[in-house]
Amino acid sequence: MSTKQQDNLAIWDAVETTDMKYTKQFNRGGGFKGTSINATYSAKKATQVFGPLGIGWGWNVIDEKYQPGQDKDIVHVVRIKLWYEWNGKRGEIEHFGQTQFVGKNKNGYYTDEEAPKKSLTDAISKGLSLLGFGADVHLGLYDDNRYINDRKADMRDGVDAFNNDNERRSDRNDDRGPSGDHQKDDGGLTAEEADAILDKWEKAIAGCKNNAEVLTLVGSDDFKDDLAKLHVDDEKFLRQKANARSKELKAAKDKAA
Repeated sequence: MSTKQQDNLAIWDAVETTDMKYTKQFNRGGGFKGTSINATYSAKKATQVFGPLGIGWGWNVIDEKYQPGQDKDIVHVVRIKLWYEWNGKRGEIEHFGQTQFVGKNKNGYYTDEEAPKKSLTDAISKGLSLLGFGADVHLGLYDDNRYINDRKADMRDGVDAFNNDNERRSDRNDDRGPSGDHQKDDGGLTAEEADAILDKWEKAIAGCKNNAEVLTLVGSDDFKDDLAKLHVDDEKFLRQKANARSKELKAAKDKAA
């Protein structure tokens, strides 16, 4: 994959994996079933990538309407423009959300007064999904038991995997591109400053003696603060290192038992 293609997928790669704690299975009429993602979790991930809501990302409602359906049915429909800031540029995505406002169930006709809120949440989630947020769910990977088992294993290891295994790169230079150069990122770090942070946490991760120590490290404020300063590829590199160390320690523990 070329450096340009890697850059094009930088957002996607950072947000495609969904934490299972924030998913829920659902069933709808007609035998339709699937997996939903907690909307607040998606908003948190968007804030992590783009910045605070209203500064780094947000949306504008373009229009909304109540669309008559069959019999007395009414559907609330909203169209929004989702915007975000990335590498100094503004991106925009238009999408729709909809919710049954007046419908019929086994008890007769009902009115959902929260339909506008649900429609807006639906539209935001759909817009974010086109950037790669929750892509593993939207691509149907949660229908694959093997993928689910792998995700559960990652959770048991104590570190959330950031990428699918077949897309993980073997070393830091691969993450940075063919030259291995680290350009100055949004946080204003030079290559030397970024290297110092990476070296510091690589050594700390390697020095962990058990999964509890890995968990404590990746959950510490210092670790999170330093990750926020790094380019997304370097952040991903450290998370992969932590994940690999966690698996290594678990394997050693299982072998000793």
